[in-house]
Amino acid sequence: MDKLAAHILVTRELTDTQIKKAEELGLQVTIEPAIDIEFRDDWFALETILKNIKKPVFAFTSRNGVEAFNRFKSSGTKFPDDIRVYAVGNRTAAALEEYGLKPIVADQQDGTGLAKKITDDFLADTELNDATVLHFCGDKRRDEFRQYLEQSKIKVRDMVVYKTILKPMNLPDINPDAILFYSPSAVQAYRESGGFISKTSAELFAIGNTTAEELSIESGRHVHISPEPDTETLLTFTAQVLGMAKSSPSKGD
Repeated sequence: MDKLAAHILVTRELTDTQIKKAEELGLQVTIEPAIDIEFRDDWFALETILKNIKKPVFAFTSRNGVEAFNRFKSSGTKFPDDIRVYAVGNRTAAALEEYGLKPIVADQQDGTGLAKKITDDFLADTELNDATVLHFCGDKRRDEFRQYLEQSKIKVRDMVVYKTILKPMNLPDINPDAILFYSPSAVQAYRESGGFISKTSAELFAIGNTTAEELSIESGRHVHISPEPDTETLLTFTAQVLGMAKSSPSKGD
């Protein structure tokens, strides 16, 4: 049976537009950010790495990596005009396009899917022989991306451009109908804040597969995975699963 309203706990900040969309879907939102991002401000070591690599290929697995790259670029660092760039998903790609780059996106929008796409391209294009993948990432990056490339004999280096800081979360007394997670780090912050100590009946939602894997391990429960890794789709999907009368199968703007 459809409900008139449902309470959801979201573990990251939402824009005013996203909050309005949630309300239109019949979702009452409580926002409790799980992580903070601290961007690098010393680029010398990364400039040295870049200068010593003959054939760099850039890879981005988050929009935070894109933002850090823009700061790197704004510091005066020069990049090749014809650099090949890969993005983990459409939203990360859109962020790169805002800075004039033309990224390649894998069909499977997670780290493993991106590594598979890069591997296939390297095998098919002899010009990529001896190229090195530079992964613009955070300090709490997952291992799947690097491991897949290394197993495929592709050179890869982590360009750590931001830190992920777990925040103590003030969890609400009210048991929400759903909790939305956006990263494995958010799951860790929720755990360290005592979120898994008492069993919650809330439905658990993840923005993508890697977050879902972490959440499933920590909770020991079924996790709903967003059909696409973006907030608007996740909100619509959450409303559908919760049986909200105002939910719609269409994607958000």
